[in-house]
Formats: sequence, structure tokens, C-alpha cells
Amino acid sequence: MIAIIRLLLVLIGGAPAMAAQTEPEPPPPKASPVISVSEEALPRAGGILVFGGTRGVGLEVVKNLVAKNERVTVMARANSDTTALKALNTTFLSIVTGDALDPESVKTAFTTAPFRSVVSTLGGHDGDYRVDVEGNKNAIEATKKAGVTRFVLVTALGTGDDKAQPWYLRWFMKDYFIAKAKAEEHLKASDLDYTIIRPGFLRDEGKDGEVKLVEGPQEYGAITRKELGALVAGIVEDSSTFKKVYAAIDAKRTGLWAMLTY
Repeated sequence: MIAIIRLLLVLIGGAPAMAAQTEPEPPPPKASPVISVSEEALPRAGGILVFGGTRGVGLEVVKNLVAKNERVTVMARANSDTTALKALNTTFLSIVTGDALDPESVKTAFTTAPFRSVVSTLGGHDGDYRVDVEGNKNAIEATKKAGVTRFVLVTALGTGDDKAQPWYLRWFMKDYFIAKAKAEEHLKASDLDYTIIRPGFLRDEGKDGEVKLVEGPQEYGAITRKELGALVAGIVEDSSTFKKVYAAIDAKRTGLWAMLTY
């Protein structure tokens, strides 16, 4: 009887409510892993083509440029000693074979990579200054034809109307300065964004001084090739130097005595 009554109560009141079941909360999201990002200087688009870069000032220019991760190509004659260049052991440097006195090989050099700037430290010696005139002329013309607009030329203090050189040096080295002046004149007549740098007496070693580029006639002095290379490399991208001629000097060591005792 009691069982019947319980059955009736269930039928009348409905089934007892089932306990609500709750879904378990998902675990909190894990934090993203921390990634270490290192900043690395990348080369700019287009490289720099250097004429005369196997030794002396040109080699110092190359050293400074590749140290800044610039893509540099040096044109060198087949018989040139490129040991110092190869010793730099960098992927930012390449060497292309060519002769600045051969216009066709100069043009070919411009097809080896895209370039945005050209630096020339070409210079003759032992009375043969053809490379100062014809070599630089070929480089300037090829630069224009390749559509490159920037050209930096290293000549010598005392070139042209600059009388910084002592008169006796200008007299004994007359052909040398005439050749340098012709290279400058050809570059100035071009439509290129040029900068001309005229160093004084060049030495391989010297005491630390106060080297800088200045406009206008300057008293003659000395500067090391290493210091000059750093100055040249430092203005390759400097638009404030376009269409200008500078003397490269050590402000603390000018005059003949300073040149001899540098």
C-alpha cells in the first residue's frame, strides 16, 4: 500500500529534479614563450664600387665601409695584389677584374651588382698619371651611363686654384697636379652628386691629431692614409657634401715642419 502511495506522489509531483551538473572551467591560457630578438645592421640596397681599393687610401676606405656592413665591390687589375683585400675575410666584399684605362672593363664592372655610390682613389706614380685623367674619366662616364648619381673623388691638396701646396712642390710635381686638376674638372662638369677630397702629404703612420674636412684654401700639412680612409667612408652617404670640394687636414699639424715631423 505504501509503495502504491509513493508511486502516485511521484506521478503527481513529477520526477525529482536532477542535480545540475557544471562543466569544468578550462585551464588558463599559457603565456607565449619569450623570444630573444637581436638587432642586426643590414646592408643598404645597392653597394659601393671602389676604384683604387687594393692599397693605400682606397684600401682604408674599403676597410671602413665593410666594417659598417656596406656591400663593397673593388675593381682591380688582373695582376694587382689583392692579398690585403682578401684578408678582410668578409661576405660584404667582392672583387671584379678590370682596368680603369679600359672603358669596356669599367662598364662591365657596373653590371656585376647594383650600385648606389662610387669612390675613386685612383692615382698614378713615377711620372705616369694616365690613370688620374683617363682612368677617372672612364669611371665617371660609366657611373653616369649606369644611372648611379653619387661619386667621391680623392685628389690632392694644391690641385687647381688651391695654393696650399708650397710653391716648390707645385713646381716639381707640376704634371701630377695637372692630372689631378683634369680629373676634378671632368667630374665637376658631370651631372653627378660629386664630392672632391684633397688630402695633404700622406703618411702610413702618425700621431693622433685632429683630422677633418674643411672648405676653402688651407695651410699644407700631413694626414695618415688610415685617417683619410675613415673621412672618405664617412661622407659617402652625406648629401650635405654634394657638389663640394674639401681639404682633408690634421688641424693640429700643418705647415712644412709638421709635415716632416708628423
